[in-house]
Amino acid sequence: MKKLKFLFKSVFILATFTLVSCEEENYELGAIIAPSNVQITAEIIGVDEAYPNGDGSGTVHFNVSANNALTYKLIFDGVETLAPYGKHTINFSVTGTHTYVVTAVAVGTGGTTSMKSVSVKVFANYSPQPEFVTNLTSNSSRIWKLNTSEGGHVGVGPADSTEPIWYSAGPNSRTDYGSDDDTWTFSLTGRGYTHTTNGGCAVKFEYAADVGGTDEPVDDTHKNFPLADYSGTWNVTAPGGVETISFSGIGHVALYTGTHDYTIVFPTSNTMHLTTTDDLGRKWYYKLIAVE
Repeated sequence: MKKLKFLFKSVFILATFTLVSCEEENYELGAIIAPSNVQITAEIIGVDEAYPNGDGSGTVHFNVSANNALTYKLIFDGVETLAPYGKHTINFSVTGTHTYVVTAVAVGTGGTTSMKSVSVKVFANYSPQPEFVTNLTSNSSRIWKLNTSEGGHVGVGPADSTEPIWYSAGPNSRTDYGSDDDTWTFSLTGRGYTHTTNGGCAVKFEYAADVGGTDEPVDDTHKNFPLADYSGTWNVTAPGGVETISFSGIGHVALYTGTHDYTIVFPTSNTMHLTTTDDLGRKWYYKLIAVE
């Protein structure tokens, strides 16, 4: 009987070892191939014979492509912005005609990268109106938060829509998303802003890799995604005559959708409405209210 038990244990151990060994052999890394043939194009808005460097809005659309690329980044003025689909818009706001260098980074398997830069000469002549600055900053510093008591404080619709026909949040309906207690402080000095996250915010899965999260190609949202407070700068341009506020770095409002440029209007001196369109053609709507 003892010999039989010993034999059974030996066979079991051998089988387990064989199974583990087989499982280990199944984990194979694919070929690591660096991206190649990186291409970057720049479309300066409003270029014609009279305005060879643009219409003064300062808006430039960039498109990046490469062979064997998994995702893309653009680097301007030392700031990296992830552009998963190779598309990104920069609103240059320094008044006058200036030449800027933007670098595209194609990221491949194993973290391999290839880069290419492009120079763009852009004309910008827009300065925000005094009333805009007063509303945003109180001519010094002003704190804003989501207007959660109002319906539609977060919404989404198609890019060509004028209202959030796909989804419109009901009053106080997103308390578990982590952004209801967030605040955004806008300062006039240095055009700085601070996003106080209170430890967590809402992030779309498709763009979570921007902020160190899991990138999943599905229409879902990380709730209470851990993100520390951060600061940056804001600028205002008016592409097509529509005032647009742009945030540096990962700057965003209410829900991270990979975008940093928002059209902005003030229905009253204490409320603001913003919209932004992501790379997947979804137009997002947000309503904020000043913290008195």
